[in-house]
Amino acid sequence: MRVLCTCVPGFGHFHPMVPVARALGDAGHQVAFATEAWFCARVERAGFRAFPCGLGPGVVAREALADPGTGDPTPEALGARMFAGIAAPAKVPGLLAAIDAWRPALVISDVTDFAGPVAAAAAGIAHAAHSLGPAFPLELHRLGAELAAPMWLDRGLEPPPLGGMFDAAYLDICPPSLQTADLALVAAAAHPVRPVPFDAVPGETLPAWFAGLSPGPTVYATLGTLDNGAPGVLEAVVAGLRDEPLHLLVTVGPDRDPAELGPQPGHVRVERYVPQSLLLPRCDAVVAHGGSGTTLAALAHGRPLALLPQGANQFANAERCAALGVGIRLLPHEVDPASVRAAVRALLDQPGYRARAADVAREIDGMPAPQEVVPLLEGLTAQNG
Repeated sequence: MRVLCTCVPGFGHFHPMVPVARALGDAGHQVAFATEAWFCARVERAGFRAFPCGLGPGVVAREALADPGTGDPTPEALGARMFAGIAAPAKVPGLLAAIDAWRPALVISDVTDFAGPVAAAAAGIAHAAHSLGPAFPLELHRLGAELAAPMWLDRGLEPPPLGGMFDAAYLDICPPSLQTADLALVAAAAHPVRPVPFDAVPGETLPAWFAGLSPGPTVYATLGTLDNGAPGVLEAVVAGLRDEPLHLLVTVGPDRDPAELGPQPGHVRVERYVPQSLLLPRCDAVVAHGGSGTTLAALAHGRPLALLPQGANQFANAERCAALGVGIRLLPHEVDPASVRAAVRALLDQPGYRARAADVAREIDGMPAPQEVVPLLEGLTAQNG
């Protein structure tokens, strides 16, 4: 069968879906992705056909912030406006055109891509949702369903609860110990799937200098590809760790110049992007923003985290990791060179953090592999047809 995956254009939305997409391909199915035009090159480099449709994240964010509604919107309200109120209506026509042209039997949407359920319903084909990490607050999907309702009504369809995202199957890549209480409200649709770290497409490797590192702990620092411009944060990380007896690799993201952080001693390296799936097995601790992709990838390798959340669900992820003892959370007003240095020293010197991260790694390893959900997805098409 043919499967069309649809995702918000971003590493943290596309990368988590790749393992299931590849498992479907290994089982003999044809898989393609629908996403905004600029991100299609990334999809194609990962080995999938890409259908361009929808808006880029920058346009969506600007429109949402230009008219956020009355008062100071909650994160859930802002997310609903971005994903359901702006991005989805702009994407549905192109997504329906891709469905009409390619004739898939199943649509799998990332859990924030509200265009997926309505397009699948309008085309009369099966739909499943794919998580990005710990479940988002369902208030986001309640508000999103209200904003998405006109898309359904315009096509003669009854708007479903929660935007139709949890009507059939929800592929849940979050280990139970990190999961939020909101999942219990949609538990009937949830099917656990092991989060398999993916972020390296053909041609991406570790920097050549990495092989020549001298003995000593290695720390990886990143703010991802969306929050990497947070003022002064990476600067505080470098200032706090550059004089420590460790190797530090900082990635600033593809849209920043490593030179912005200034000249560094030999044991500090600044790159635009390094695939985490290649790096994490060889580092000792991670300093990050708390994005679900980086957090789950680090924990899948048993690496403790110093988490510096900047927005969205990062605060909840950081709070949960701190409660589990797998990391240390520093809120924005707490981030400075001294606090980052103290957090990393604790992660490296106190074995409890690494031991508890290893516990989560074992929990992740025990989750069903992506190949194990292929029969479930095949069954959805049988039920629909």
